[in-house]
Amino acid sequence: MTETGKEKCAHTSLRNEVDQLRLSTNHLKNLVYSMSVVMSERMEHTQEYEALLTLFDTVRNHIENAQISSEKISELLEPCALEVSKD
Repeated sequence: MTETGKEKCAHTSLRNEVDQLRLSTNHLKNLVYSMSVVMSERMEHTQEYEALLTLFDTVRNHIENAQISSEKISELLEPCALEVSKD
């Protein structure tokens, strides 16, 4: 395989991983939303509610961080895609 072919393959693999990361973060966002609905409907302000709210916020923050990372990786990939397509 030529160097350009390897670069295209690596770029495609990395792009697929970023797409998978985005899909995973979207699934997690949906789960967090479902958690929030269940928490608000089934629990009043109890100790369990406060503990779950803390967990909810932590998970949501990690999802946001993963989403930001995937966006940054995508931005970094764009110039690489242009270089590979020129060859």
